[in-house]
Amino acid sequence: MRKTVTASTEDPSNPAVNATDGNPNSRWSSEYLDNQWIQVDLGSPQSFDRVVVVWEAAYPKTYVIQVSDDGSAWTDVKAVDNTPDPLKISVNGVRVFCRGGNWGWDELLRRMPAARMDAAVRMHRDMNFTMIRNWVASSNREEFFASCDEHGLLVWNDFPNAWAMDPPDHQAYNDVARDTVLRYRIHPSVVVWCGANEGNPPAAIDTGMRDAVQSQAPGVLYQNNSAGGIITGGGPYGWIEPERYFSPSTYGSGSFGFHTEIGMPVVSTAESTRNMVGDQPEWPIEGAWYYHDWSTKGNQAPQNYQAAIEARLETAGGLDDFTRKAQFVNYENTRAMFEAWNANLWKDASGLMLWMSHPAWHSTVWQTYDYDFDVNGTYYGARKGCEPLHVQADSVNWQVIAVNHTPQGLKGAVVTARVIGLDGRQIGPVRRTTVDVASSATTPAFTAGWTDSLPDFHLLRLGLEDGKGRVLSENTYWRYRDTADMKALNSAKPVKVTTSVGRVTGSGTRRELTATVTNRGSAVAAMVRLALLDDRSGERVLPTLYGDNYLWLLPGESRTVTLSWPADALASGRPALRVEGYNVPRTVSR
Repeated sequence: MRKTVTASTEDPSNPAVNATDGNPNSRWSSEYLDNQWIQVDLGSPQSFDRVVVVWEAAYPKTYVIQVSDDGSAWTDVKAVDNTPDPLKISVNGVRVFCRGGNWGWDELLRRMPAARMDAAVRMHRDMNFTMIRNWVASSNREEFFASCDEHGLLVWNDFPNAWAMDPPDHQAYNDVARDTVLRYRIHPSVVVWCGANEGNPPAAIDTGMRDAVQSQAPGVLYQNNSAGGIITGGGPYGWIEPERYFSPSTYGSGSFGFHTEIGMPVVSTAESTRNMVGDQPEWPIEGAWYYHDWSTKGNQAPQNYQAAIEARLETAGGLDDFTRKAQFVNYENTRAMFEAWNANLWKDASGLMLWMSHPAWHSTVWQTYDYDFDVNGTYYGARKGCEPLHVQADSVNWQVIAVNHTPQGLKGAVVTARVIGLDGRQIGPVRRTTVDVASSATTPAFTAGWTDSLPDFHLLRLGLEDGKGRVLSENTYWRYRDTADMKALNSAKPVKVTTSVGRVTGSGTRRELTATVTNRGSAVAAMVRLALLDDRSGERVLPTLYGDNYLWLLPGESRTVTLSWPADALASGRPALRVEGYNVPRTVSR
């Protein structure tokens, strides 16, 4: 003990000398980089047959023990793979795939009445999310925790620390930490307390926070780092090709794991974007867009997102054109994020949190719905990828699997796959197989890969039905050999979609109706979007939840969708439903 120690790097709060000081409560901390080392000078030749390394939460994945006679030439004597298993959370004995998003400030100026809080958390539940991360304790409102309790969402709650910041008064900080845990421990939704965002907190407050959780909320997990050990993080934060989400090499950890941050730019609807820019020019992208996070120098790299949209569907002619094209990329990428974790569920994937899911103001990046509470392709890509019962295919090998995130096993389910051209005609036979899927598990069905005879652009429609033929999940992929092949949509045959709107029902604070949309044309209707309006004013009714949206309808196909909204969001009591698609003219039905 107390031998001379040197290291590749060290945190000033946790220097290398801590490794041999004999104090079990102190430690050495290096930079968060590969190939870090610590060297102990024994002073003279020593004989030993083992080396014991005690490392908090086993953050390094591999260790190599080396010896040297002179401190210059080193010989490997032992290598150990210590890759930690990712965090897995169970509720009532059932393993839960933690899928959700990071929540920053409730609202830019902290204006978050109970109704708005309920709407935001309700939308997370509607996206089939199971967890919200309260990033660096951004929300301290009782309404946030109460809403998560009510809507059945788990909460990962950060303490207000990040990147190993060292508060000047450790005792004061630890006292606040204890009081914070005491205040919120009544909420069953809180299942994780995290000591710091993307870093190890200094030892003095790390110990204080750990003690606070263990003493005030025994049994609840304290995790000191949001991106270390049994947790991974670090993006990507900008647009990437969808298939890259399925490769572990995309992530800094080289694994899927329990990943706390992933995201990309998200441009919402034209109406919300006009509210964002106010009296400034809406197009081209300039001015107000830059104030609202369209930063080409940031991690979001929106120029790559814009290039991806234009490579697929050509340069936009204006705001309306750009926002409708953006929804293809929003939907496709967000669905792929969650489906990549589904594809590796419990092998090397246990949680995925979007960066971010809730916007504090009008933004062009990192959101699932917008500040107006309108929905977009990201919302429905997430909702689809997070379905409790789901059928999917990865965009690399096109392995089709059935996914069951429910507590009950699924027996005798039928998985189908159909290939369809833009003209609505089926190409080849329907693939079909029967599967059993255990609770909180996946089962492979078959592959539905490309063949040389397939059109360069077509649809792959997957289905999952129970043994009685009831549809449990339907998932439509638009597939293209090259990104430019998506431009076939620009010349797709226009089709007419009709809508039948049911009567308004409901009591108390919520209202709902059902609507049936039908493709009356002879070709596919692409990305059909529903929007509830106030028939008196023509304004959007927000927030409105839709049982599905951004639909692909085959010729003659109908889809019935349930809509719900707060009663006071439609004071006139007179709803109208706007329906439009990429090749579907806008109509309004009453």
